[in-house]
Amino acid sequence: MIRDYKGQTGRPALGYILGVTVLFTYLLMLMGTLVTSTGSGLACPDWPLCYGSFTPPLQMSVWIEWSHRLLGAITGLLIIISTIFVWRSYRGWPRIMMTVILGLLLTGVILGGITVLTEAPLLNSFARVAVVSSHLVIATLVLTCLVFTLRYVAGGSGGTALGYSTLLFGAVYFQVILGILVRYSGATLACGELPLCNGGIVPEFTSYLVALHFAHRVSALLIFVLAASVLYRSIREDEHRTRFAVVFGLICMQAAFGIGIVATGMFLPVIIMHGATGFGLLAFLAYHASPELLRGAVERRTA
Repeated sequence: MIRDYKGQTGRPALGYILGVTVLFTYLLMLMGTLVTSTGSGLACPDWPLCYGSFTPPLQMSVWIEWSHRLLGAITGLLIIISTIFVWRSYRGWPRIMMTVILGLLLTGVILGGITVLTEAPLLNSFARVAVVSSHLVIATLVLTCLVFTLRYVAGGSGGTALGYSTLLFGAVYFQVILGILVRYSGATLACGELPLCNGGIVPEFTSYLVALHFAHRVSALLIFVLAASVLYRSIREDEHRTRFAVVFGLICMQAAFGIGIVATGMFLPVIIMHGATGFGLLAFLAYHASPELLRGAVERRTA
């Protein structure tokens, strides 16, 4: 008989497995950022091997790309193991979610292969942006779904401030997707000065790259104001102050690194920290917003 893990060994074991899987997914996303930021996307000209071997030439760009592939293989294996444990332990929503994750994983692997085989990083077209950016967009979906499943298994309630976590999660997720489009469309330095954009508060939209970059800045400002307002409310009402202080701190760090990318002309460590903070913030908010987003599933579980 299939059951929920409620003993002292079952649920914690599954929670640890999911937690490790979330961690490796996060690291894989950071490794992907390193690959694209160093121009190593085509360092291995074939796929799934690298120069037809499991031990490719000792070149920095080659090993950055090859390490990304190896980390992806480990992450994929962890997702499969997590799926098996969830299917053995739960019915309904958790099974559906893990099945969706497997589908996303397969799609991501295929897109990764297409990226290499079609030399997508070398293309200068909408097709390039679509293929390369969709690979990371899928990774954000996998990360979010894994965090949702982890929270479901861990249980617990989010309290009365759930609506604010959900609102911030939606806003940050939109900003992350917008940032991915900015990065892979080549719009990162479309506004090459601060705090203005090409000499004006509102620039002349001479290209879609300027419009995309400017939209990313405006969205960041709105999220900053929203997070500050939520933090002020939580302090005033003495409710979830720590949670929203962490969120506000991460948003400030994310903004600082974003400014640093423009100010330094895309200095690699700043780019990596920008991605690390953004993906971490997304996972943190997904964890705290999931009780509200998954309320129906949780109510059926506890009924």
